[in-house]
Amino acid sequence: MGNFEAHTSLHDDVIPVIIVGAGPVGLLLALRLAQSNIRSVVLEQETTLGTAPRAIGYYGPVHNVFKEAGIYDQVATEGMASGGYAWRTLPTEDGKGTKTLGYSIQLAQCRLAEIMLEEATKTGLTEIIWGHRVTDLSQDERGVTVTAVSGQGESRNFRGLYLAGCDGGKSNVRKLLGISLAGHSWPERFIATDVLRTAPVVADPPVHFTVDPRYWAVVTPLEHVKPGTRGMWRYSMAVPAYEEADDGSKTVLTDEQVVEPSYVDSLLLRQLDGPRPSDHTVVRKSLYKMHQLLASTMHRGRCFLAGDAAHINNPIGGLGLCTGLLDADALHQTLEIVRRAIDPHVVFSRYSAERRRVFQNIIHPFSSANKTRLHSANPEDTAREDWYFQALRRGDAKELEQINAPLYNAWRTNMWDLLGASFKDV
Repeated sequence: MGNFEAHTSLHDDVIPVIIVGAGPVGLLLALRLAQSNIRSVVLEQETTLGTAPRAIGYYGPVHNVFKEAGIYDQVATEGMASGGYAWRTLPTEDGKGTKTLGYSIQLAQCRLAEIMLEEATKTGLTEIIWGHRVTDLSQDERGVTVTAVSGQGESRNFRGLYLAGCDGGKSNVRKLLGISLAGHSWPERFIATDVLRTAPVVADPPVHFTVDPRYWAVVTPLEHVKPGTRGMWRYSMAVPAYEEADDGSKTVLTDEQVVEPSYVDSLLLRQLDGPRPSDHTVVRKSLYKMHQLLASTMHRGRCFLAGDAAHINNPIGGLGLCTGLLDADALHQTLEIVRRAIDPHVVFSRYSAERRRVFQNIIHPFSSANKTRLHSANPEDTAREDWYFQALRRGDAKELEQINAPLYNAWRTNMWDLLGASFKDV
């Protein structure tokens, strides 16, 4: 299936692993491969790393992956340990012109990508080629040929032993491989905003979820909260399916109308606690559609999918990027095992089967429940009747550990335990 060791020079025409997509998933894979002395080239259609508000929380077995990659200390130092999680209703007026409020590492995805990029390029075994969009690929028994076009319209061919598609939900690699997505889309849109504001509290607050049938949200401090000091917060808010006028008429807003500053402020002012007028400033915003989708396979021939290229889930609970990072971890192990395996196709198929199983049996149901819990009923009824909130109130440590066991025990895939133990010392 190919000899990695024969192609370790950056000037070799055959690249051991071509990675499409310079997001955290692709860059983590590149870093881990380099740490195993496997060279890669990363093709990214954008000219720089993205800065849009996206994922921010990393927990559970992802911490172990960061430690093995040698980046945990930097991520933990630059990031912020969350103060836990809380669920609340919308803020309410206190009659005095103020609204009041009823452990993961928090670090913006763009900064996580920067850390990974810095570490991967230090190895001398990772090359990033910016501004190149993959437009075609073919594969044979010896390798994969990828065609990428620059922003100036210049076409280049790259030859590699393997290809990893880490190019997001609109993955060109997935489409070129003819791999389909199955699942459903949610009716609501979701807007993520990075907001500078002075919070009325002084202790580090938890990540909190707003439970409301129309205006549900997730609110996360991105910095330690300091008295009287403006800090950066992430407000990720549902965009209702329609706006209802006083006369009962309903209007569906276009994407352009939703991102208008006045409408974004109308959503934020429902979530922000503190004095009125509010002192907040919107620094960045991004509008998203939400889906629950899974690729029919994450492996075809010498090509693989990882992250959003393979599966997409709604963002409530922070399971999307973390699952993608664990895909990259499993794919790194898979390619390590291939160095020693007699029949790599068995290993490749197992990678796809195990990571798809994790999404179907753990991530899809967990993330779906996380979302519907926020808006499926009257908040007071949800607080009283939802099984998860009942368990939290009981506070039984063993019960809560059992509820979260799938995330901590089966979210990460150990390919060596499944297939590669006999090859580890070869």
